[in-house]
Amino acid sequence: MFIAMQNFHEHKLWQESFVALMDMHEALDSVEVEGREGDIVARVLDAGQKVSAKIADALSRTDRRMTRNLIFDSVGLVAVARTELAVAWGRGLLPDDTFKALDTKCADLSTSLQVYK
Repeated sequence: MFIAMQNFHEHKLWQESFVALMDMHEALDSVEVEGREGDIVARVLDAGQKVSAKIADALSRTDRRMTRNLIFDSVGLVAVARTELAVAWGRGLLPDDTFKALDTKCADLSTSLQVYK
Protein backbone atom coordinates (compact mmCIF):
# COMPACT_ATOMS: atom_id res chain seq x y z
CA MET A 1 0.00 0.00 0.00
CA PHE A 2 1.38 3.43 -0.98
CA ILE A 3 0.84 6.38 1.32
CA ALA A 4 1.51 9.77 -0.25
CA MET A 5 4.01 11.96 1.52
CA GLN A 6 2.58 15.21 2.84
CA ASN A 7 4.05 18.48 1.59
CA PHE A 8 5.41 19.95 4.80
CA HIS A 9 5.45 23.47 3.29
CA GLU A 10 1.66 23.47 3.47
CA HIS A 11 1.42 22.38 7.11
CA LYS A 12 0.67 25.00 9.77
CA LEU A 13 3.31 23.65 12.17
CA TRP A 14 6.13 24.01 9.67
CA GLN A 15 4.88 27.43 8.56
CA GLU A 16 4.82 28.58 12.19
CA SER A 17 8.40 27.40 12.69
CA PHE A 18 9.55 28.99 9.45
CA VAL A 19 8.04 32.36 10.33
CA ALA A 20 9.82 32.24 13.71
CA LEU A 21 13.10 31.39 11.94
CA MET A 22 12.70 34.26 9.47
CA ASP A 23 11.91 36.60 12.37
CA MET A 24 15.13 35.47 14.07
CA HIS A 25 17.05 36.23 10.89
CA GLU A 26 15.44 39.64 10.59
CA ALA A 27 16.19 40.51 14.22
CA LEU A 28 19.80 39.36 14.04
CA ASP A 29 20.77 40.46 10.52
CA SER A 30 21.19 44.03 11.67
CA VAL A 31 23.28 43.14 14.74
CA GLU A 32 26.92 44.13 14.37
CA VAL A 33 28.92 41.33 15.95
CA GLU A 34 32.48 40.18 16.26
CA GLY A 35 34.11 37.21 17.91
CA ARG A 36 32.06 35.40 20.53
CA GLU A 37 28.93 37.43 19.81
CA GLY A 38 29.05 36.15 16.22
CA ASP A 39 29.10 32.62 17.62
CA ILE A 40 25.99 33.40 19.68
CA VAL A 41 24.14 34.73 16.63
CA ALA A 42 25.15 31.65 14.63
CA ARG A 43 23.89 29.34 17.40
CA VAL A 44 20.52 31.12 17.57
CA LEU A 45 20.00 30.83 13.82
CA ASP A 46 21.24 27.24 13.75
CA ALA A 47 18.83 26.30 16.55
CA GLY A 48 15.91 27.89 14.71
CA GLN A 49 16.85 26.13 11.47
CA LYS A 50 17.05 22.77 13.25
CA VAL A 51 13.54 23.24 14.63
CA SER A 52 12.11 23.86 11.14
CA ALA A 53 14.10 20.99 9.65
CA LYS A 54 13.00 18.52 12.34
CA ILE A 55 9.36 19.51 11.83
CA ALA A 56 9.77 19.14 8.04
CA ASP A 57 11.27 15.69 8.62
CA ALA A 58 8.40 14.70 10.90
CA LEU A 59 5.72 15.91 8.51
CA SER A 60 7.37 14.13 5.57
CA ARG A 61 7.06 10.70 7.17
CA THR A 62 4.32 8.24 6.35
CA ASP A 63 4.75 6.36 9.65
CA ARG A 64 2.51 8.13 12.19
CA ARG A 65 4.52 6.87 15.16
CA MET A 66 7.76 8.18 13.65
CA THR A 67 6.05 11.49 12.90
CA ARG A 68 4.88 11.80 16.50
CA ASN A 69 8.34 10.97 17.89
CA LEU A 70 10.00 13.56 15.66
CA ILE A 71 7.41 16.16 16.65
CA PHE A 72 8.23 15.46 20.32
CA ASP A 73 11.93 15.86 19.47
CA SER A 74 11.06 19.24 17.97
CA VAL A 75 9.73 20.42 21.33
CA GLY A 76 13.19 19.90 22.79
CA LEU A 77 14.78 21.76 19.91
CA VAL A 78 12.45 24.70 20.53
CA ALA A 79 13.73 24.77 24.12
CA VAL A 80 17.29 24.91 22.77
CA ALA A 81 16.34 27.79 20.44
CA ARG A 82 14.69 29.67 23.31
CA THR A 83 17.80 29.18 25.43
CA GLU A 84 20.05 30.49 22.65
CA LEU A 85 17.72 33.49 22.22
CA ALA A 86 17.96 34.15 25.96
CA VAL A 87 21.76 34.07 25.74
CA ALA A 88 21.68 36.55 22.86
CA TRP A 89 19.36 38.81 24.86
CA GLY A 90 21.46 38.43 28.01
CA ARG A 91 24.58 39.47 26.07
CA GLY A 92 22.78 42.59 24.83
CA LEU A 93 22.41 41.46 21.22
CA LEU A 94 18.61 41.72 21.28
CA PRO A 95 16.48 44.48 22.76
CA ASP A 96 13.92 43.43 25.36
CA ASP A 97 10.89 43.78 23.08
CA THR A 98 12.50 41.80 20.25
CA PHE A 99 13.54 39.02 22.61
CA LYS A 100 10.08 38.88 24.14
CA ALA A 101 8.39 38.71 20.72
CA LEU A 102 10.70 35.95 19.47
CA ASP A 103 10.50 34.00 22.71
CA THR A 104 6.70 34.21 22.66
CA LYS A 105 6.60 32.89 19.08
CA CYS A 106 8.81 29.98 20.12
CA ALA A 107 6.69 29.29 23.21
CA ASP A 108 3.54 29.27 21.06
CA LEU A 109 5.23 26.89 18.60
CA SER A 110 6.16 24.58 21.48
CA THR A 111 2.53 24.52 22.58
CA SER A 112 1.36 23.79 19.03
CA LEU A 113 3.83 20.92 18.78
CA GLN A 114 2.75 19.43 22.07
CA VAL A 115 -0.92 19.31 21.10
CA TYR A 116 -0.23 17.92 17.61
CA LYS A 117 -2.13 14.69 16.91
